[in-house]
Amino acid sequence: MLRIFLTILLLLSLSSCGFQLIYKENDQGSDISYTNELAAIRIQKNRTRINQELQNNLYDVINPDYVKVEPKYFLTLTLTEVISPTFITITGSSGRNKITLNVAYVLKNLSTAETISEGHTAVNDNYDVSSNRYGSYTAENYVRTNLTRIAAQNTRNSLVNDFIELKKKCDQRVKAKDKEFVCPLNK
Repeated sequence: MLRIFLTILLLLSLSSCGFQLIYKENDQGSDISYTNELAAIRIQKNRTRINQELQNNLYDVINPDYVKVEPKYFLTLTLTEVISPTFITITGSSGRNKITLNVAYVLKNLSTAETISEGHTAVNDNYDVSSNRYGSYTAENYVRTNLTRIAAQNTRNSLVNDFIELKKKCDQRVKAKDKEFVCPLNK
């Protein structure tokens, strides 16, 4: 009896918290699928290694099933990296460094170049600096790679929120019978 009660309570809590599947095909008859919308994003190319890592990680999280769709959106990423000491040794050298990645994004409609959304995410972590230069270099690259994965997930989450909010606005404008409004998700 307790097991049934807990199962019902869990199901009710999931349905009331706003939990929504992202990567599920739309079977409700609405005209938007977040899977297809996310897969329709193309990311501006950049030549630096960290930007390429971020771009690759972002492609992996926005389109994990590698859905082939026509591009509708263009995403511009601006990545800045700050490395700062968090612990100074007696000799005055750094014993621990903190890496902070700041990612700002602008999502534009590909056909009209109209800005659909903008956002920002910042992630940070730290690592020990040792007397072994190669060990410090390896630790720094390991932390940087992990931070690009986290920044990609945060950016994806922000984009999904932007799409959800945009869909709500589109639905409100359609209900208000605003005939001049064209939803950017339907272009």
